Amino acid sequence: LFKTCWSQFPRPCANSEGLRTKECCPVWSGDGSPCGALSGRGFCADVLVSDEPNGPQYPHSGIDDRERWPLAFFNRTCRCAGNYGGFNCGECKFGYWGSNCAEYRESVRRNIMTMSTTEQQKFISYLNLAKNTINPDYVISTGTRAEMGENGESPMFSDINTYDLFVWIHYYVSRDTFLGGPGNVWRDIDFAHESAAFLPWHRVYLLHWEHEIRKITGDFNFTIPYWDWRDAQSCEVCTDNL
Repeated sequence: LFKTCWSQFPRPCANSEGLRTKECCPVWSGDGSPCGALSGRGFCADVLVSDEPNGPQYPHSGIDDRERWPLAFFNRTCRCAGNYGGFNCGECKFGYWGSNCAEYRESVRRNIMTMSTTEQQKFISYLNLAKNTINPDYVISTGTRAEMGENGESPMFSDINTYDLFVWIHYYVSRDTFLGGPGNVWRDIDFAHESAAFLPWHRVYLLHWEHEIRKITGDFNFTIPYWDWRDAQSCEVCTDNL
């Protein structure tokens, strides 16, 4: 899944045609072909998901759009070759750079308390920019797949800024599950935190967020700093400055 779809809903697929065909294989502008196939960057392929049964914490089937993600919305997506990545294989996998994604570069994340005041303020300014920049590549859903119509005749997607996109992604994966039935029951079942995917999911989540901020700022050396809670008493930027 992480190789074929980094985020929830790529903008080119969030429409009636994408919902009807259940295919999300956007054209890469570099060569005008779906998934950059003409350049060997990738190809359109069936989505592969696990057939393993759900764990005991989720004893349901067929009631939540997130089950066997992303099959409720798309069953064909771009499968990228080599070090290429992105929803249309037009970008590089995390950690790789260059026109052919052949350059590997490590990123070093720093404790925010070791950063200078100027560096801290730049980080805050980047987050504020993200809050005020509509993401050009992704949109969010405002309804369930069933609400969008059997053939996708009523797509329900909305623009969102780059900062809130990642707030929404985390919410979408961890929100309660709607079980329906008498009283429209919701159950607290968390797909992001109540499974073995807890650590790898959050790892990819942060890498993707970092990548999107790099794109809107043009600063491809940007890394998300970490914070040691033991420094809380001396942290000057750990307030509601954002």
